Amino acid sequence: MKRLWILLIISLLASSFVIAQMPIENELYASVLSIEGKTHIERGEFIKEQLHKMGVGYVTAPFKNISRVKMDTIIIAGENIIVRLGQGTKRIVVGAHYDAFKDSPGANDNGSGVAVVLALIQHLQNMEWNYSVDFCFFDQEEANLMGSMYYINQFIIPQKHLAMINLDIEGTGDEVFIGPVGSNNRFLMRYIHEAAQKNGFPLVEHSEYPSSDYMSFAEYNLENISISIVPKGDGDRLSKYVHNGYKADSIDMPKVLGVMHTLYDRSSFIAPASLKMSYEFTNTLLMLLNESGK
Repeated sequence: MKRLWILLIISLLASSFVIAQMPIENELYASVLSIEGKTHIERGEFIKEQLHKMGVGYVTAPFKNISRVKMDTIIIAGENIIVRLGQGTKRIVVGAHYDAFKDSPGANDNGSGVAVVLALIQHLQNMEWNYSVDFCFFDQEEANLMGSMYYINQFIIPQKHLAMINLDIEGTGDEVFIGPVGSNNRFLMRYIHEAAQKNGFPLVEHSEYPSSDYMSFAEYNLENISISIVPKGDGDRLSKYVHNGYKADSIDMPKVLGVMHTLYDRSSFIAPASLKMSYEFTNTLLMLLNESGK
């Protein structure tokens, strides 16, 4: 019996070692596999389960929006999930929406962003932060960015806000696409350029960028940037798509649009290497921002 217990303990330790040594791209891809195709409620529960396994505390911030369109009353309810690390005076927000578009499996949009934020929390939870950092899983992005707007109303103190980093569409391609570059991210841009240089990643930046949760922060003139990983050339195509009033050029349509908001947004189209690129770039950016607070 004693020998059996020893073997069991060795087996458990070996299993824990394998999990701890799992390559980051496998860890990221496993999260996408776990969240794709899940219902709205199940996606939120998956995030909470992962945070619980990490031993990380979090708060939930439910919200409900009631509006009237003609004679109809429309109620949209949601729940943001927030992990706060560090105790600095200034605050960095790292966000990814976890809701999916209608009946889409939502692997890239935005299971990929959720996977990256979960991995950042997992690997940075014990870091000594010079700022406070809110890692946010926003709900109801697909419903007019409602979750991020409610987060701002509930938690943001403009004088304490340093930067918001939005992760949306992280799972395909080999190009870091950032934006919208302009007056709302002059502080961030020098660290973004440094992060790209340190990692050696191709960087494409534009002043016009598809809608996502960064827009809620821009509306209040809060420093923000959005990061996506896309196929080569898609950064330029997506910027042109926004410039044309969200009308795709059939001859030069962005490749990511062929899958986004469709039944084909599945993990089979996700590249673990793209997820890793997003994680490494965002991780480097956070390290640089943290150093700036010394």
